[in-house]
Amino acid sequence: MPIPKISTDEVKVTQFAPHGRVDIAMDGDVLQYTCTGPFNKELFDCMAVTQAAMLRSLERTGPWASIATFVGSAMCPPDGIQRYTELIQTQLPPEQTPVATAFVVGPDIEGGRIMESHFTGIFASIGRPFAVFSTMAEARDWVQPLLDANRAPREPKP
Repeated sequence: MPIPKISTDEVKVTQFAPHGRVDIAMDGDVLQYTCTGPFNKELFDCMAVTQAAMLRSLERTGPWASIATFVGSAMCPPDGIQRYTELIQTQLPPEQTPVATAFVVGPDIEGGRIMESHFTGIFASIGRPFAVFSTMAEARDWVQPLLDANRAPREPKP
C-alpha cells in the first residue's frame, strides 16, 4: 500500500508566496515532515492546511507522533516563529494531536542550533514531549516508547 503524501506546494492560502516547502507523509504511526527551508509565516499557513488535509484523509485512530526532518535551513524570521507558535498552541481534537514531536536537525542545517531553542520553547508552552536529534533513527527510537505508552491500557483508578 502506498504511503499517503501531501506537500505545501499543493496549497495556496495567501496572496504572498511561501518560502520553503514541507512534504508530509504518514509512515505507520509517525507523520513525517520533510522541511526544506528557510521558511516564512506564509509557509506555516500552508503547512497547517496541508497537515489538516492529510489527517482528514487518514481517518486513523490511536496515538501518533510527528517527526520533522530539516533540509538546507531551519531559519525563519520572527513573524514566522510567531505564526508557528500560534498554530502549535491551537487546541485540536486528540486524534489530530501527536503524542510527541521530534525534529531531526543535522549539524549541516543552517540555523539549526539557533532555531532549536525557539522550537523547544514553543513545545514546552503546550506541554508536548519534544526533542531534537541529529538522525532519523534517534528520533524514531525516542518517539516509539511514547507511542507505546499511549497505547497501553490504563489501569483503573480505585
